[in-house]
Amino acid sequence: PYVRYVSIFRNHGLEAGASLSHTHSQIIATPFVPKIVGEELQASEKFWREKGECIFCNIIKRERESSRFITENQDFVAFAPWASANPMEFWIFPKRHTPTLLEITENEKLNLAKILKTCFSALKNLLNDPPYNFGFHISPNEKTRQHYNWHLEDYPKLAIWAGFEKSTGVYINTVSPENAAESLRKAIST
Repeated sequence: PYVRYVSIFRNHGLEAGASLSHTHSQIIATPFVPKIVGEELQASEKFWREKGECIFCNIIKRERESSRFITENQDFVAFAPWASANPMEFWIFPKRHTPTLLEITENEKLNLAKILKTCFSALKNLLNDPPYNFGFHISPNEKTRQHYNWHLEDYPKLAIWAGFEKSTGVYINTVSPENAAESLRKAIST
């Protein structure tokens, strides 16, 4: 057996499906690339071939100017993604194109910690410390480095996916990403 992907994620709260009652992070190696990351890799490679740039770097530029923008610091930007599946979902991206966490500088590590604290403090204050999961999406190999950018996706557990969502893969999100971003921006500024 060999490793094709390393999943790094955090569970907070039993309602988030945590197997342990306390907040914890885990690292799991798999012999396959997860479907969602595989789809991101395919889309980012196609965009690279057609446009000659990283799709994630393009998304960052657009989201910094959108109503879904939440906050940023010297090295990172946070925004609520377009068509998010979860209420209050947000993503954090590095501003510098970096395919893997292994390549971030000491200063970027510090600024990642700062933006994580900012966003999760806002979420905690806004929604009384809700359960959540977050995971890092990282490049699985050297071949994807020019067109893939690592990022973190946070999924607050505020809704229950029921029959429709599970049977169709279509998710009903009762909070628009624009409203989620506005609420998080306000929570950060108070």
